[in-house]
Amino acid sequence: MTFVYILLAIIAYILWRIYRQKEEEKEQIANEKFDTEWEQEKKEEFKYYPHLIGNIDYTWLELFGKLYIEKGIPHLKAAWLIYLKESNNTEMEIDVDFLFNSLWDLSEELLEHLEKYHESSKFEYEIAILTYWQIVAEKTDSLIGKDLETIKKIFQSSPFTDIQKITSWFPKKANHPAKEISFTDEKGSFPRESKGSALIQEKLKALGL
Repeated sequence: MTFVYILLAIIAYILWRIYRQKEEEKEQIANEKFDTEWEQEKKEEFKYYPHLIGNIDYTWLELFGKLYIEKGIPHLKAAWLIYLKESNNTEMEIDVDFLFNSLWDLSEELLEHLEKYHESSKFEYEIAILTYWQIVAEKTDSLIGKDLETIKKIFQSSPFTDIQKITSWFPKKANHPAKEISFTDEKGSFPRESKGSALIQEKLKALGL
């Protein structure tokens, strides 16, 4: 009898494992279907920002892509105000301000470069820059209290260096120069010094900044 009970237990376990495997397969298929439908829904929702899908979190596309435009808020102005706040953080050394200044000047250069040499739909360049500065701002608090050399090292990593990824999101126009815009100096240090962009500065003036 003991053998029979053991055999029945083994059979019951095997049947339970088969049942669970089938249930897990069903759940996996359902999850994959949900993910696919959700992704398609988001692509349709943000169809005007094709180059940002997959590169910028949908939360930021919701905020900067939809709400900002619905309210008529200029993305460039918002990015500049974030930069201004971070570069004038009195809790950090003035040398850190110079790092932020260089980042902003490079942002201006990048915007002008994208407008001249890369394809995009409306607002995508500025949404990319605004999102970048929003993420940088969230990281800034972690710099407070650290010495300058440590901060310089932190600037050599994400999210600060992520500005270098942005050009890869947008296809090149036929007039694109042989070399892509660089964000490092001859020694490979990031961010390199920059004079910004007169074109973008004029846009900021038009926004009252």
